[in-house]
Amino acid sequence: MSYLSGAIRTSLCAVGMFGGLSLAQDQPALTISPAKATMLVGDSRTFRAVGKDGRMRHPVRWSVSPEGAATLTLDGDEAVLQANETASTVVLTGHSGGDSADASIEIHSGTLAQGTQIWSVTATPGCKTGQITQAVPSASGPDLYVQENCPGGTIIRALTADGREMWRTGLGGSTAHSPRGPAAKQEAQPHERLNMTRDSVCAVIAPGMTKEKVSTFVDERGFHLGEEQRQSDSWTLEEEGFRCTILFDSRNGTVAKKKKTIVTE
Repeated sequence: MSYLSGAIRTSLCAVGMFGGLSLAQDQPALTISPAKATMLVGDSRTFRAVGKDGRMRHPVRWSVSPEGAATLTLDGDEAVLQANETASTVVLTGHSGGDSADASIEIHSGTLAQGTQIWSVTATPGCKTGQITQAVPSASGPDLYVQENCPGGTIIRALTADGREMWRTGLGGSTAHSPRGPAAKQEAQPHERLNMTRDSVCAVIAPGMTKEKVSTFVDERGFHLGEEQRQSDSWTLEEEGFRCTILFDSRNGTVAKKKKTIVTE
């Protein structure tokens, strides 16, 4: 799963984020989420270690190499990396309960080229990515739901906008990993929380919304918006199958109009 800069592809334009069909094999006991990331010098990014059910593991011991390229701090059991200098390969390693896993980070200076992959997560072995849906906004819920079609059934994976997996559960078959614990009852039926009609970034941008709020919305979802575009009163957000044009009122900097256009090849 990946985010693209430059063209400002939104969280729903995520086809290919998990990769294609992979060979069936046992799922790793531990993965880092996101598994790959591209950062700019000065950026910070948070990573977490998750088990087979997609839930965060506890406790986790973290290390980073080379140490000079990024500063590692902890936020509970999550790792926060501050990019210090350019590096082609920075490895973040998490250890939990005898298991270990790595995340690979590239650090660049300046700006990222159009189409740069911002983050990706490890595919579920043997599964193929299906529909990717924006979650109904909530204070502590996921930002994305990803449907994976697997030999034994369908898996729904819940992710934050910056690529941290929250949980995964099955809608059928025996390969899925259902949530456990106090939140299991609520999260065991994620299809009830999906809003399949919210298929464009335009759905969450409304007239009257400030430019600052729209900018924050884009930033929180992992995209780099150029300074020149931030200063303009017309933004175009490209996503798979759609183009969202946002016009701001130059007098007060709020959204005056938005237009969603279906784009075909």
